[in-house]
Amino acid sequence: MGLGMASRGMHAQTAADRGVGCKAIIAGRAKTIHFMRHGVTEMNTFLKTCSYDSPGFRDPLFYDTRLTEEGITGAKQAAAVTRALDPQPDVLVVSPLTRAIHTAHHAFDHFGGPIVIQPLARERVWLSSDCGRTPPELRVEFPCGRWGDFSHLDQIWWYTGGSADPKTIILEPVVDFKERVEEFRAWLMTRPESTVAVVAHWGLLAALTTVHFDNSEVKTFEMDL
Repeated sequence: MGLGMASRGMHAQTAADRGVGCKAIIAGRAKTIHFMRHGVTEMNTFLKTCSYDSPGFRDPLFYDTRLTEEGITGAKQAAAVTRALDPQPDVLVVSPLTRAIHTAHHAFDHFGGPIVIQPLARERVWLSSDCGRTPPELRVEFPCGRWGDFSHLDQIWWYTGGSADPKTIILEPVVDFKERVEEFRAWLMTRPESTVAVVAHWGLLAALTTVHFDNSEVKTFEMDL
């Protein structure tokens, strides 16, 4: 199995980036995956001035970090890109982290097909921003039926190292993270749809594709089945 890295790429930031290139030809059946990274968040903004590996770094405790105004604008601009996707997705898969759901809300405002909130698509836990919220909390934040009722999620669906305290912040081991990435890849391959859109995170997308994604950026790949 593999991802066709040279297929197509579209960027949400400028009109000049919206061109469509040649589609890679892959032997056998292939699934088209439109991957998108969430918009700019409070934590993204904080890390621009205080990097994770800087001396004396302290987590600002932006639990389940939100989009900034810049992030909302970027996600809304991305709607022009997602409307132009060809082929259009048959299903939209979204990480349960708030920044991903908010991004999907703006970037796929036109999408009327099925939506799957998939915890396998969450970010690797590095900081408070990667810790999620429980299903009851998500139902309060997203009462619209478009996102479902989150009842399929565990009470704590992100990595806490086994702790029952949802505020626990512990680095998700790389072995665990890689196993989850492969589980997500396998899950995508078993989906019946031929074209899938995924709204997720930098670390998850980099692990899946080996490609860097900017905030609100959309890239399309062919997944060899």
